[in-house]
Amino acid sequence: MVVAQTLFQRFGGIRPMARALGLPSSNVCTWKSEGRIPSKQQAHVLAVGQALGLPITTDDVVFPLGRPAEVLGDQLPPVACDRAAEAQRRAGKRS
Repeated sequence: MVVAQTLFQRFGGIRPMARALGLPSSNVCTWKSEGRIPSKQQAHVLAVGQALGLPITTDDVVFPLGRPAEVLGDQLPPVACDRAAEAQRRAGKRS
C-alpha cells in the first residue's frame, strides 16, 4: 500500500515549510495539528510550494493531511446531521 505524503512532508517538515513561507513555525504547527490551512493562506502556500518545484496542487492545500478517504481508508467518520431533518425522513418512511 502506497501512503501519500502530507503537504507538510512535501515541504520537508514544519520548520522548513515555515521558513519557506516566511511564517513562524508555531503557525504551521497549528495548521498541522488542526489538519487545515486557513483559507487566507492557501494561495500563498500553493504559490510558494510550486515556486520551489514541489508536486502540490490546490487539493493538497485544501486537504494538507490528505483527503478523508485517504487518511481513514474506506471508512469515513459519521456525519452529524440535523435531527429535525432525520426525524422528517423517518416520518416519511412510515407514511
